[in-house]
Amino acid sequence: MASRNYLRLSVAFLFSAILVGGCAESATDIPPQSTLLLGSSPSMPIKCETEETLSTTATITPLGGIVSIGGTTISLPAGAVLAPTTFTVTVPASRYMEVDISAAGTDHFLFEQPVVVTIDYSRCTHPKSLRPLTVWYWDSGTGELLENMAGVDNKLVRTMTFTTTHLSGYVIAD
Repeated sequence: MASRNYLRLSVAFLFSAILVGGCAESATDIPPQSTLLLGSSPSMPIKCETEETLSTTATITPLGGIVSIGGTTISLPAGAVLAPTTFTVTVPASRYMEVDISAAGTDHFLFEQPVVVTIDYSRCTHPKSLRPLTVWYWDSGTGELLENMAGVDNKLVRTMTFTTTHLSGYVIAD
C-alpha cells in the first residue's frame, strides 16, 4: 500500500514539474527571428535587465591568459593566439544576459586552440524552467540565435561555461 502511495506522489510531482517547467513567457518577450530547432522547444534569451555596462581590455600573449569582468571570463590556453592580441570583454546594458568578446582590429577572430568562456548569470531572476539553460552565439542586432554553444549550466553558482574557437556575442537562453 505504501509503495502505491509513493508511486502516486511521484507521478503527481512529475506532472507538476512538467506543467511549471513548460510555462513560456509572453509573445512580446520573444526577440525577433528567434531560432526554432526542429524536434525541440524554441529557445529565448533569459530576461536579465541591467542598465550598467561592464567592460575590460587585456593583451594576451601566446603563453595564454585570462580576461575577466563581472563574473564573465575568457581563459586562453598557451598557443591559442600566435602573437600578443588585445581582447575586450563587455557585459552590455541589456534586457538579456548577453556578453560580447572581441579582438582589437578584427570583426571575426579565430583561435588556434579552443578557449573556455564562463558567463555569470547570478544577477538574473531565477529562470522558470528546471531544465538546463543554454548559451548561444547570437546576433544582438536582430536577436537571431545562430549557434548553440553546448555549454554546461552550473545552477549552483549560476554560470554557463563553454568552449569556442571564435569570438562574437553570446546570450544565455532558456
